Amino acid sequence: MDKRLLEQVQKALQAQEDTIQRQKQMLDDKDQDIAELTASLSKLAQAQTQQAQRLPILLEQLQNKISEQISVQSGWVSHRKNFAETMRTLITESMTLCSAQIQLVESMKEYRSAIVPQENLNVSTEQLKGKLNDLRKVQIKLETSQTKMTKSQTGIQEELRQLDKLLTNLEK
Repeated sequence: MDKRLLEQVQKALQAQEDTIQRQKQMLDDKDQDIAELTASLSKLAQAQTQQAQRLPILLEQLQNKISEQISVQSGWVSHRKNFAETMRTLITESMTLCSAQIQLVESMKEYRSAIVPQENLNVSTEQLKGKLNDLRKVQIKLETSQTKMTKSQTGIQEELRQLDKLLTNLEK
């Protein structure tokens, strides 16, 4: 019986020794897991620190880009406004020119009717001079309107060139 008791004690001691070995192994595994986790957390902290350091640079770049886009947009709006104003001027001058042309045609009709028929050849020279003066006034109006239209067209061409530049900048 002593031998049996001794064997049971030895088995119990061996089981206890095995349990201690397993617990040591588990502690070693946990220590290794903790070391790996610590290394991972350190890498993550380092990466987040680098990202946090880059954040002000990225924000500054974003602000610069936004300011640039606002500037381009303001230029675009300004040029569009100038273009619309120039177009209004051109339309007004076109209407003035058309009106002057209508007056010229009417004056030409009156002039022709005054000089063409044989029965009207006795019309006084003063009357003809008056008609010619009217024609000269209308012609001066026409020339003035044409000059204004030429200036407006030049302005529009310049606005179009500037709009092309802005479009090029926006496409970049």
